[in-house]
Amino acid sequence: MSENAEKYIPIIILNWNGEVDTIECLNSIRQSKKCGFFPVLVDNGSTPESLTRLRNKCSLIYHDIQFFNRTQILSIQNSPVAGISDSITEETLIFIENGENLGFAQGNNIGIKFAESFQAEWVMLLNNDTVVHENSFFELRKFIRLSPDIKAITPQICYYEPNTRVWNCGGELTYWGSRKYYFANADHIAVPKTGYRKITFITGCALLFKYKETGPLTEKFFFGEEDYEFSLRMKNSGMKMACVFNSVIYHKVGSSIRKLSKLQELIYIQYISRLINTRNYYSLLRWQITKVLCYLYIPVLLWKSSINPVNSFQLIRRINYYINRNNKVDITEYTLQ
Repeated sequence: MSENAEKYIPIIILNWNGEVDTIECLNSIRQSKKCGFFPVLVDNGSTPESLTRLRNKCSLIYHDIQFFNRTQILSIQNSPVAGISDSITEETLIFIENGENLGFAQGNNIGIKFAESFQAEWVMLLNNDTVVHENSFFELRKFIRLSPDIKAITPQICYYEPNTRVWNCGGELTYWGSRKYYFANADHIAVPKTGYRKITFITGCALLFKYKETGPLTEKFFFGEEDYEFSLRMKNSGMKMACVFNSVIYHKVGSSIRKLSKLQELIYIQYISRLINTRNYYSLLRWQITKVLCYLYIPVLLWKSSINPVNSFQLIRRINYYINRNNKVDITEYTLQ
């Protein structure tokens, strides 16, 4: 392993036609306190126009940009990536073009493949619609040096607007398949200024983890549910996760979800993904009860969303039909704008 592999941690940022957010994210990383993190930007099949704008704007922020395509990353043994380890610094931007939309998990996993070829010990997944506080990475780096038993870490995640309101500080998995966020919607002054809290649920929005021990993201879901599966896997294996309170990022919550066209379709995707996911980890009895509870809640969810609850009968039939015949959710089930 090279000295750089021990010293530097790749920050994997997935972009899909979101160059404005991505550039703001990269600018915040560039202005962060230096502590051994560097960005790996993975473009997930943006339009040629969007990709050109992204390339041009990146060149204004980083002078050392190294470009690769997906084929080069996947061909690790013969890849030029293997020869760049010693040339990477915090001033480097790795720019990987996937050439098509592979979804959230597979797209990020291309970045993890780069980390593997680079022989990095840790990777950081960071949504492109986030902005990092200047001390965020410094605090994360300090924490992993002091807590070798923790294998996955999240910072405190606040809303981008208002940036004084907390989105979550990780959370916990509930017995029947839901998740409970810690400090959700609280004012940031309610969160401890230092220290950490052990958690059993973590989001993929900002996730620092020892990928060789935890494994990468599951590719059973094109978009969404990867972090839930990751959390189930971590809990099942007994590996510990934590939220570091004095590391803070700001997230434009919902900007990726808005790319799904209809709320009812979003509910459909959410429930087929969750039920397939929990089926893989729960006992049959516990899963059947979870499924019934989900189906009972769907009419309430539609009503809360100003959708006629009568529509729930057809929606439940669709969900049940799909999960009885499938063990994954691929791109064909998504309606993308």
